[in-house]
Amino acid sequence: MNAIKIKKLSLSTLAAACGVLAIFTPDWRAELQAAGYGTYLGIGALSSNTTGTNNTAIGLNALQKNTTGNSNTANGASALKNNTTGYANTANGVSALYSNTIGNSNTANGVNALYSNTTGNSNTANGVNALYSNTTGNQSTANGNAALQNNTTGSANTANGASTLFFNTTGSANTANGLEALYSNTTGSNNTANGASALYSNTAGSSNTANGDSALSSNTTGSNNTANGQSALKNNTTGNRNTANGVSSLQNNTTGLDSTATGFNALYSNTTGSNNTATGFQAFYTNTTGYNSTANGFQALYSNTTGYQNAADGFQALTSNTTGFSNSANGTKALYSNTTGTNKTGTGTSALYANTTGSSNIATGNTALSANTTGNYNTADGVNALLTNTTGSYNTALGISADVSSGALINATAIGYNAIVNASNKVRIGNTAITNIEGQVALTTTSDKRLKNHITDLPLGIDFINKLRPVEYIRNNNAEQTKEWGVVAQELNQTLSDIGYKNAGIITLDSTPEKFMAVRYNDLLAPMIKAAQEQDKINKEQGKIIVELLKRIEALEKK
Repeated sequence: MNAIKIKKLSLSTLAAACGVLAIFTPDWRAELQAAGYGTYLGIGALSSNTTGTNNTAIGLNALQKNTTGNSNTANGASALKNNTTGYANTANGVSALYSNTIGNSNTANGVNALYSNTTGNSNTANGVNALYSNTTGNQSTANGNAALQNNTTGSANTANGASTLFFNTTGSANTANGLEALYSNTTGSNNTANGASALYSNTAGSSNTANGDSALSSNTTGSNNTANGQSALKNNTTGNRNTANGVSSLQNNTTGLDSTATGFNALYSNTTGSNNTATGFQAFYTNTTGYNSTANGFQALYSNTTGYQNAADGFQALTSNTTGFSNSANGTKALYSNTTGTNKTGTGTSALYANTTGSSNIATGNTALSANTTGNYNTADGVNALLTNTTGSYNTALGISADVSSGALINATAIGYNAIVNASNKVRIGNTAITNIEGQVALTTTSDKRLKNHITDLPLGIDFINKLRPVEYIRNNNAEQTKEWGVVAQELNQTLSDIGYKNAGIITLDSTPEKFMAVRYNDLLAPMIKAAQEQDKINKEQGKIIVELLKRIEALEKK
């Protein structure tokens, strides 16, 4: 044998064999200096070595079967016991790298560390049973008791912490930092877990990243997930392609896919809902199975459970929504009270604030449609537009403070700043300050026979027209004091009453306490036509009389 043989365990001999400064005999000093094959101490240590060089074996059966392996260090009983040709290995601890045969560049520190390794290379194990079962896996690092204990052929894994990647067998390129991180992983690869119990239950899931205590701790086969924060995606099992940033974000997600949650408790209750995005404190907090939704802002879509295809952007936007779907809320507390209403759009602070079950509403502007509760198919564009509406439907308001006079009107339209429409099925253009409504062409009114019923000849004609008092006047709000022509509504109404004509739509009363009257001047056209016809008949009859009289005069003149 070419190694140094220590035959007597005197103090000098023991010190010389271990490389420790001590007093020993000149013969032993010369023998140590002349030897270049290895140093061993212990029964069976390096006992099979043939040409292996620069090996150190201290302990019972340490490097016992080494033949040609070089530059190995074994400290502990049975450390590197079965190594034959492997080189550059370091084993410190009882049975460390016990089964290694030809594996190279491995480092094992701890009892049974890298115990089963045979041909695996460039592995590092620090801790009792660290990388215990590794056989042919390469380039793995395990720091902590039982870290990567069951790894067999998995490679390029890093485990830092007791029981990290404990059950990993063939999974590769995993990184686990923290107590029991990636504990259950078997075949999953390309996972990163930082934090106690992070990705704890993962078995075959791959390409997951978990940062934080219990992050993705229940994940089994879900892949391509990212969880940053304590308990983020904690209960996810098979859900894929989810991203959770924030403590408890997406905590209860199980099989939901393609969701992104950023913020404390964002998408906290989501279980199977997919394609959701939540950004902000408790955004989308209660959602369970709702999908294709986006919530940005503090408690945006907070109460949503199964509602889908909703978009909420702003502080507490759509915060009360539960099952309503296809809603869009942009602005602080937009659609705040909505629960089951659908197909609504609210843009602006408190837009559609009080809406609960009303559907298919559109509100653009701060507090637009903010009092609406169950009204449907309303459109409000402008700050405070349709502010009064509550249960009315099919209403339209365009302009700042354009509104209805009461909350239950149907099919009413107000156009312009502070325009107030006061009746259902009515259009109001402009407020009381308007002095002129202009267009390039005259207003066209529908008059098709098919749109009418109860068609009869108008009984009002020249007598009616003669009873009217045409007036000129200056409107109270007319700053230019220009004169207008028309009639006085009260006088016209009295004339109609005097002649006994009922149900005339030419005069309307608004719904204000003042009961202001309005005249539909277009209706005066028909009695004026009738008056012209009657006058023409009179003219023709008078013409005949005149002709006859002229003939009689002419006859008298000839006599």
